[in-house]
Amino acid sequence: MLEIDHIGYAVNNATEKKSLMNDLLGFNFLERIVYEREEGTSKLDFYETKNGVIELVEVDNPDASINEFIRHSGEGFHHICFKVENIESTITEWKSKGVKFTVEPPRYGSRGGFITFTEKETTGGLAIELIEYKKNNSNS
Repeated sequence: MLEIDHIGYAVNNATEKKSLMNDLLGFNFLERIVYEREEGTSKLDFYETKNGVIELVEVDNPDASINEFIRHSGEGFHHICFKVENIESTITEWKSKGVKFTVEPPRYGSRGGFITFTEKETTGGLAIELIEYKKNNSNS
């Protein structure tokens, strides 16, 4: 059975959501990770909840896929991320069941693991991220 790593929300401005996340919802701020990619500068804010982690995703490039998502659907739920033991074997297994992936091969992610995303059209409209942490990573 898969274990949920985090739930991702697409936002225009992660900093503006801090009061909502901390003060109203009572979530604990864990960390902000900022990094550069082809799509632009990404800001990822992670919050601890009683049952897991919420990730707020903000990208500064208006043409980035996350911002296309926001223009089409508004801010809100974007993806669910599952921890896997072996990302390559999971990809192979899921491909045999018709799932397609947008990130191949898996790339090193912001929190110390290798990640990939499914094409949501092949997973019932749900964008799924898979992450495999290194064995010595504290997030695992």
